[in-house]
Amino acid sequence: MEFNLVLKKFRAGMTRIAYLYPSTYEAMLSSLPTHMIYYLANNIDEVILERFHIHRFQGEEPPPRSLETGTPLNRFDLIITSLHYELSIIDLLRCLIAAGIDPWRNRRRQVIIAGGPVSISNPIPYSDFIDAFIIGEIENTIPRLIRDWVESGDKEKYLEKISSYSDVYVPGYNEGAKRSYVKDLDNAFYPIRQIQNDEAEPVYGRGFLLETSRGCKYWCRFCMEGRLFKPYRTRSFHVLKSLVDNGVRVNRVNRVITYSLCFLGSIHERKLLEYLVEQGIPTVLPSFRIDHIDDDVLELIGMLGQKTITVAPESFLKIKNCVFGKYCSKDLVDGLEHILEKGFDLKIYMIVGVKGLTEDELEEAISIEKLAVKSRKMGRKIVVSINPLIPKPRTPFQWIGMLRTEKLRSLIKTLKNRLRRHVDFRDYDIRWAVMQAAISLGDKDISKTLLETALLGGGLSGWRRALKNTGFNIKYVFNGYDLEDELPWSRILIDDRYERFVKAEYELLLSMLGETLRDHR
Repeated sequence: MEFNLVLKKFRAGMTRIAYLYPSTYEAMLSSLPTHMIYYLANNIDEVILERFHIHRFQGEEPPPRSLETGTPLNRFDLIITSLHYELSIIDLLRCLIAAGIDPWRNRRRQVIIAGGPVSISNPIPYSDFIDAFIIGEIENTIPRLIRDWVESGDKEKYLEKISSYSDVYVPGYNEGAKRSYVKDLDNAFYPIRQIQNDEAEPVYGRGFLLETSRGCKYWCRFCMEGRLFKPYRTRSFHVLKSLVDNGVRVNRVNRVITYSLCFLGSIHERKLLEYLVEQGIPTVLPSFRIDHIDDDVLELIGMLGQKTITVAPESFLKIKNCVFGKYCSKDLVDGLEHILEKGFDLKIYMIVGVKGLTEDELEEAISIEKLAVKSRKMGRKIVVSINPLIPKPRTPFQWIGMLRTEKLRSLIKTLKNRLRRHVDFRDYDIRWAVMQAAISLGDKDISKTLLETALLGGGLSGWRRALKNTGFNIKYVFNGYDLEDELPWSRILIDDRYERFVKAEYELLLSMLGETLRDHR
């Protein structure tokens, strides 16, 4: 049973808008942007926003109906969606097909607006399906776009109007857009009320969703999201304390779930931990950088009831850390051993498949094995999650590309065989990684393949058959783009300085890894 809903009685002149989250209901409850959009829209008197989600990730999707009134999706003329993950486009298309809505934007009456990291980084692969993209953060943009729709209600006039905004990309109406962002989080809108359900368990469990900061201080070269949401901004302790006090009360929960790309990057977040301990509020924390952890932090984490600490060092090799631009001020293995000694289990995220370093990457298993031996003696558990390096827009790997599938498979198999006796080993399916990279780095030519995948029910089998049916070539995933190429997303600007900086990073990687990268084709 849901509560904290906005209850409005429909009356003449009101506008009904659909919010379509292209994942499951449980994932939607754990999505902070969902709550932000829900309350931002429903704060407008003449608007009623109703929610939709998908029911399965593969096969035939049932005709979507709104959670609030059971109204079919095709009865709504404005649909807002969030693309946080490249593969979500397949599920979005499957949902539109199930609703009887033409996926091609030029063939339907409905307007579909998309936001989220995927939309900001490279909207071009989706531009035949989506009418308008929010290039930036939504707090200031969503209310403006909704009010414009209320005033217009005509698709052509509406798209013409919003195409004049610098942070909205409208395919066929303007040439590009430039990212906008919230400069002061303390004074930005925040959904203290969040939709709760007594019967459904969200992905991260029940609790108050708390975004402590936005953006990241660091320049990890593989990380697209950290670049999209710069500059690093944090909420002050005073505001965080107020959000916690009101959030746990209004949502009738006694648990906080924190969101941050760079947790403990500010003194405000450390003070927040102290306050949560004082109040006895159990808290789910994001992953940490090793150099943000000290004994005081470990003590606070333990007092909050968290048994496992998640870290994402990505690598145990100094050369690879230099390639990734992810440095630690203390010895990584010593830091991890210290966490184990303090009584915590570890979840470690690593990235493999860097061109020119595959032989060196096998040496990482030695460090993990030594760590695992010590952890067993302490009665502690280690989970190691191995992910292939997926080249993303806005990073130097857009010009380098992904390691070939057969080489990746061999590398991960070797690591798995060596490590699974010592740790709980998990790896991300290479086929999904390739699909993700193909969409992330794609241009408009991929649209037919995306729709064909959706028509075939999605999943890896649908993708494989779609590639065969359309003859689409994904060689750019492995080759990368030429430095002289005009990139598909080149007219979507994040920041002029960032565009110049990423080219300098690529040149640096060439000098570090030598001819192995120059000959990657």
